[in-house]
Amino acid sequence: MMRGVGSFASRRAGFSLVELFVVTAIIGVLAAMLLPALSRAREKSRMAVCASQLRQIGQVLTMYEDVYHALPTQNFSGYLMWNGVDYVLNGQAVEMGGPQLGRIFFCPSSRVFTSDDPDTGLQNLGVAGKITASAYELRGLLQGGPRTLTGNRQALVADLYEAGEKNHATGGNVLYTDGSVRFMVLPAAWSLGASNAWMQLDQDVVARAP
Repeated sequence: MMRGVGSFASRRAGFSLVELFVVTAIIGVLAAMLLPALSRAREKSRMAVCASQLRQIGQVLTMYEDVYHALPTQNFSGYLMWNGVDYVLNGQAVEMGGPQLGRIFFCPSSRVFTSDDPDTGLQNLGVAGKITASAYELRGLLQGGPRTLTGNRQALVADLYEAGEKNHATGGNVLYTDGSVRFMVLPAAWSLGASNAWMQLDQDVVARAP
């Protein structure tokens, strides 16, 4: 009798194939439910880091203006933050914040321009003829950018929001001349390159796509 019970227990020691499939299916369903939530949580964390970096850029631009009595927008705009020519302006702004400051010009959510990219990364900083891109766009005079930080509150630096180059899927952080940073929810068809885009950011208003 005891041997029979022992034999039965030994036969039930492992999972059957059906039980294994059921457990695997349950784990798959739970993973499918949890992964999107984890992905959203990571993106929120990256957005917070992005906003912090823009605030740091604002502090550095304040230091830059104190020294040169003008902003880098005086002669330059766009996501090409420095190269052999414009390094005189933007490169000096980077140097004022310390040797590690360059990393803050790259949004952690950016998939286009990154600090370790062989063509647009930090290793090209200050090398004549080598363009170093940023994941943020600097507003220039042609886009209505200010020459100094004094005057009305205006949008100054923003997350890239172009087709194929969006730092964040739903919008972007915007640095204003008063040092504040705001996340703007933007429609898919909106473009930072539009003629009135910066004016819309100035007014905290974005035209909705039709």
